[in-house]
Amino acid sequence: MWFVKRLLYVICLVIVQPAVALTSIHLLNYQDSYGNISLKDSGDIRLPDPLIVNGNLNLENSRIGILPLSLTVKGNLNLAYSDIEHLPLALNVKGYINLAYSNIKELNFGLRVLGDLSVAHTQLTKLPDNLYVKGNLFLQNSKILTLPNKLVVDGNIYIGNIPLTTIPNDIIISGSLYR
Repeated sequence: MWFVKRLLYVICLVIVQPAVALTSIHLLNYQDSYGNISLKDSGDIRLPDPLIVNGNLNLENSRIGILPLSLTVKGNLNLAYSDIEHLPLALNVKGYINLAYSNIKELNFGLRVLGDLSVAHTQLTKLPDNLYVKGNLFLQNSKILTLPNKLVVDGNIYIGNIPLTTIPNDIIISGSLYR
């Protein structure tokens, strides 16, 4: 009987693991000489708050559920296939933001993306008002039915297979709208 209890205890420890908190020193192991941090395919970890990344931050296919409250990325932010549900309010990204196939539930009001923004294949139902995208906006196969008010896109919008019903009058698209 004690053997069964011990075995169940060990199995519980292996299956239910709390998030491991990383410090800035720990992140040096994942950083290259250009300042890029790659935590691709990582488990449930907690990033330091605030976090400043001098290059790109790659969290693709990670099980990280919560980003730091203050996140500055001087390059690109890749959250494709990740478990991220919300972006931090104090988010500053100089490059693109890739949220394709992620578990994102909503974007911040007035989000400014200085590169491309991809929300392709996500469960997002709406984009925030006052969204600014300096590059292209990718919406393919998402659940978005309408574009937000005061949307500004300096590049193109790729809508793919979404049933876009209305386009507001106050949006500005410098490029083209592609289906």
